[in-house]
Amino acid sequence: MKSNRKNTKASGRPRKNRPTTSGGAKSLKKSRDQQNQATPTKLRIIGGHHRGRLIDYHGADFTRPMKDNIRENLFNILGPSIRGRLAFDLFSGTGALAFEALSRGAQSAVMVEQNIQAVQFLKRTSETLDLVDRSTVIHGDAFLAGAAQLSAPDDDTPWVVFLCPPYALWDSMLSELKGLMARFWEHAPIGSVLVAETEKSFDADLLPKANWDFRVYGNTRLGFIESEPVCGLRM
Repeated sequence: MKSNRKNTKASGRPRKNRPTTSGGAKSLKKSRDQQNQATPTKLRIIGGHHRGRLIDYHGADFTRPMKDNIRENLFNILGPSIRGRLAFDLFSGTGALAFEALSRGAQSAVMVEQNIQAVQFLKRTSETLDLVDRSTVIHGDAFLAGAAQLSAPDDDTPWVVFLCPPYALWDSMLSELKGLMARFWEHAPIGSVLVAETEKSFDADLLPKANWDFRVYGNTRLGFIESEPVCGLRM
């Protein structure tokens, strides 16, 4: 009978376990805060005038910096030709590619980024590295702003265009990405280079027909293509 009364009492007035509830709430809040406020991560420029200097990087999941070894290989392939070029980093994220290009002698760089937090970090890095006069940070959609940037140039200075979007966009917005490539072929001065980054598993046959130079590093594929006179668009 005592046992039954205890059960009845327990069911009629639920026992409050404040320490457990409070701890659970705090743990949940902490988990959410960790997702929203990632710990800043050190990201360094690999070569050139600013070699070893830090790029301000928030560490959040909404950007995916290219791995250092892949970035190094990319610029080794471009070599000294990067000097004097106009760089366009259309899905800029941390700006690692644009700042690396500037460090290695690019004349100027345009960084297009949609996330406002990332834009703030891009501007901070430009100021820290004293590159404000050689860099332009655009807060906007990479497809719209990118298309506007890849317009008819004022002179024949070669471009280097970094097309490194979130991998999922190669599936969901392939036609739009092809549109940016079409703008490159239509307007880029002779000798310009476009670098496209995809997953290794992405079907490269879906890219516009061209004389691509593909390099694979782990799960990443880099495709290099130079501008040349063409008739029509390669979709």
